[in-house]
Amino acid sequence: MEDQQIISLFNSRSDSAIVEIAAKYSRLCRSIVHNILPDDRDLEEVLNDIWLKIWNAIPPDAPLSLKAYASRIARNAALDRYEYNSAEKRSSALTDAFEELEFCLSSPGPDSDRQLDSSAFRELLNRFLRAQTEDNRRIFVRRYFYGQSVNEIAESMKVSESKVKSSLFRTRNALAAAMEKEGIAL
Repeated sequence: MEDQQIISLFNSRSDSAIVEIAAKYSRLCRSIVHNILPDDRDLEEVLNDIWLKIWNAIPPDAPLSLKAYASRIARNAALDRYEYNSAEKRSSALTDAFEELEFCLSSPGPDSDRQLDSSAFRELLNRFLRAQTEDNRRIFVRRYFYGQSVNEIAESMKVSESKVKSSLFRTRNALAAAMEKEGIAL
């Protein structure tokens, strides 16, 4: 079933909307959640949360890409559960990934001329990623959006781990330079 047909089912509040979106995007959402939460019990619970969140959001939301919309909700739901689960413990590929980006994501100091708000950062990040090569963009998104480990990225892209690490290093440094150029304090 096409995405617009599924969205129409949501708009008409048909129960089959959840069945159809789960049939089409369950594998993708499962993969995203599993990269962040390796525990199968969490995985199943978060998947159910994803379908409920989408049910509650459409309408009024009218996503242009149902795939991207479901991916974002899956990632955010998994991150919420991750944060809840790891309130007092720290260790995973995702924690490592966030620590790699910490210098870019730390909040500006009190004397900073420009505060970093989420919409400005999102706009900057989207512009920055569009300017990257396709491989660098894919590696960056797989690591920091989908939470894949360096090894998983290397295997799926059929490149060496050292290539993935050096790409991530260069891209993080380029992001820091872009943020500095925009006047966002690091």
